[in-house]
Amino acid sequence: MWSGKKEEGRRRSDGDIARGIKAYCYELTQMVAESTQRAAHAVKWSKPPDGVLKLNCDASFKAENMSGSWGFLIRDHDGDVVLTGRGKLNHALSAFQAELISCLQGVQVVANLGVGKLILETDALMVQQAMRSDTFDTMPEGALVEELKFLAHVNFIHFECNFLSRVGNRAAHAMAALGYGCIEGEELITSSVTEDVLVIVSDDLSV
Repeated sequence: MWSGKKEEGRRRSDGDIARGIKAYCYELTQMVAESTQRAAHAVKWSKPPDGVLKLNCDASFKAENMSGSWGFLIRDHDGDVVLTGRGKLNHALSAFQAELISCLQGVQVVANLGVGKLILETDALMVQQAMRSDTFDTMPEGALVEELKFLAHVNFIHFECNFLSRVGNRAAHAMAALGYGCIEGEELITSSVTEDVLVIVSDDLSV
């Protein structure tokens, strides 16, 4: 009789443990799902504040022939595309150089619009780091870094350079890919958006 009660108690204990493990696994699954959702939200493109333009830049680099391309989009606080730009680089020193050229092209176009507040977003972490320190000034691309800093300083009362992962920077990535179709030195700056880029822009605005 005692052994029977002991066996029943053990079964209950095993059942409690099993239920506890199941509950823990469920909670862990929920935490992972919530974390994934937060991460996806964090990398998604977002609208700039009212009165601020957002410039998303990207570039492509082919080491085999040292060529590249660049592209950018300028969007307002409603998420509407103001201007886009793209171009080709027949001679590129590095991927970092191509990214800097893309940013320079975009920042110059925004400066020409006379808007005093700009948020620059790039998926090139080195660009953000270069804009926030002097570490890269002695590199071969240092002159471009200095030029970008100068443009930002003299043309804007508010300027930010932020890193955004490739997931959130897809529209600029698509523009850079289109840059290969250009002729070097003939930058294409336009307010029109190709159908494939428009799809990405629309998706950026979706909840």
